[in-house]
Amino acid sequence: MKNLIVYLSPFDKACEIIKYSEQVAIRLKLNIHFIFNIDSEIKNIPDKNSENISKEEIEKKIIEDKKYEIGQRIEEHEWTSENIIPVYSVFKGSFKDMFETLASRNHSELVLFPINGNGMKFNEKVIYQILDTINLPVWCFSVNKEFRQIKTIVYGTDYKKEDIDVIKSLTSMAREFEAKINILHVFKSEKFKQQLVNAGLKDFIDRKIEYPGIEIHSKKKRNVVKGIADFSKTSFADLVVLLKKDKYFFQDLLRKSTIEKVLKKVDLPILIYKK
Repeated sequence: MKNLIVYLSPFDKACEIIKYSEQVAIRLKLNIHFIFNIDSEIKNIPDKNSENISKEEIEKKIIEDKKYEIGQRIEEHEWTSENIIPVYSVFKGSFKDMFETLASRNHSELVLFPINGNGMKFNEKVIYQILDTINLPVWCFSVNKEFRQIKTIVYGTDYKKEDIDVIKSLTSMAREFEAKINILHVFKSEKFKQQLVNAGLKDFIDRKIEYPGIEIHSKKKRNVVKGIADFSKTSFADLVVLLKKDKYFFQDLLRKSTIEKVLKKVDLPILIYKK
């Protein structure tokens, strides 16, 4: 049984994060690995303090205290599934080091990342560190919202055949949620729409993917983010999916700035894959 990695921060929202992550883990049949990073807490610790306690001893005490606090939160939570056996780890050092350590273990399937509205720029930075370090999709959700059953998934795409791997992965997830998938492309001109149709994604999906709950939509809108937000609202979406690529084909949808704007504009969980 693989893990759902859950970044347990901000810690004052730990109870809400644990509750949300359990609901995702139950439906995807995953265990939960909670992680926490104390880098900010140990960054300015002097080598020696007035009591002549070493920096290493202080770091060890901070880690032990944080593990105890996390253990308390997990123990206090009223778990509804006996199949989930949560574990937790506290890391020191950079976020990149933490994710590289997790990547080397190769026992995980998904990262759950809480979004704190007050620290949006920090959140975006860490999200990209995760995507660039560990080859797992990242599910972002608001710490201020409870889990909502996933019935409709909207995948914002540039309508290329290379998206087929993401769609295959999505169908596996959609089956667990019993959700339908709306594949959406937002275009600015009819000429651009025809180029996308010529790419043949629909025919490719019909031939390669056996899942009845897939629909393909194209919407004309000058602003891509607004197009995704509007369609997600009118289609009663519960989850929006995006694909971050290092090499851009159709720039508007694939830039980091677009994903950042969607995170701010769309009031729904956002699942981000990396190509």
